[in-house]
Amino acid sequence: MIWYRITPLDVLMFRDSRPFSPADGSWAKGLFPPLPITVFQGLRSLLNQRTKEDKQQRREEHRLRDLKFLGPFLCDGQGTLWLPTPKDLVCLYPKDVGTKKASDCWESVHRLQPAPKDPGWAHLAFAEGHPAPMVITKAIHDKAKDQRLGEPQPWMRAEYLANYLDEKELSWERDKLNDSPLFHADPWDLQVMPHIQMKAGERQVKDEDGYFTEVAVRLRPGWHFVARFESPDEPLPDQGVIRLGGEGHRALVEQMPAPPEWEKLSEFGTHQGDLNRAYVLTPGLALADTDKRLYASYPKDWGNHLEGCATDRQLMWGGISAIARGEQTELNEVAYIPQRAFVPPGTVYVFESPPEQKRLLPGDGSHQWLKTFEMLNYGKLLWGVC
Repeated sequence: MIWYRITPLDVLMFRDSRPFSPADGSWAKGLFPPLPITVFQGLRSLLNQRTKEDKQQRREEHRLRDLKFLGPFLCDGQGTLWLPTPKDLVCLYPKDVGTKKASDCWESVHRLQPAPKDPGWAHLAFAEGHPAPMVITKAIHDKAKDQRLGEPQPWMRAEYLANYLDEKELSWERDKLNDSPLFHADPWDLQVMPHIQMKAGERQVKDEDGYFTEVAVRLRPGWHFVARFESPDEPLPDQGVIRLGGEGHRALVEQMPAPPEWEKLSEFGTHQGDLNRAYVLTPGLALADTDKRLYASYPKDWGNHLEGCATDRQLMWGGISAIARGEQTELNEVAYIPQRAFVPPGTVYVFESPPEQKRLLPGDGSHQWLKTFEMLNYGKLLWGVC
């Protein structure tokens, strides 16, 4: 698979799962960074369009889904790869530093652990059948008496993610790191774009569909996406321009060498030995109820193996769904609900014993959409130790 650099030439807009139509007080936000399928479709547009005969031949040879993709990830102007910070990491900051500046002044990095199974926790009510929450250990709590406890920034240098998977985060010292900063804030800014449609021949805004507001995203100078793309029959051109997201916004695509951090990280892509911690690299899809097609933060088959899970709000994707969620829903009724709820990258799972199914995607490979998600490396896991 070949790596490509994707540099936006304008603001970007990726609509989320909420339905939107211009109306009084409409405010359209988006989802950023985009999901893999959005960037994949943009890169695929650089390939020559296949004819009906070619598509039929590929269908007969079961080669319709022969394109592979991994990403997108963030990269800065120095070529440094940045990945989502693991959700189970916490930082200790100086007590006299305010919360807005503390993220650049951390003194030590620690990880949350599953709630211990001792009588002291017996009086706390946890949901039955779900893993216990990830909590701060007594050792971290004792250190935090003279310091302030807080979250790290949302992005981490990829080279240190390998240290995290090897359980070496306690050795990090901010003033002695080879490269700094270790963490980084979101490298983009929001741009509010109001749209006004006037009445013909009048200096007044239309009563209906006359005013709405969109929120776009502008990556800061030097920042871009990187992704891997493989096409067995026809490679992408070395350089090209694609449409990325909505409103016809464009991005420059350039072939690039593989990020140097990836060689080390790729070693954690397979489960070997007694590894019992999994980091979600790309958005995953965890099926909680097969009949109702409900998705959760972890698959139903993992329930008896999970010891803890550190995650964030799910990524809602899709607009109009044909899935009937309620018994009273008629088949011809339009359901404005998300089609999928993806597990966000950076989610961390701690296993008491490794599950037999070591992937996030559902095990049933008969669905065509599921095969697509597999080829696009949704829910890719990196395995480490506790």
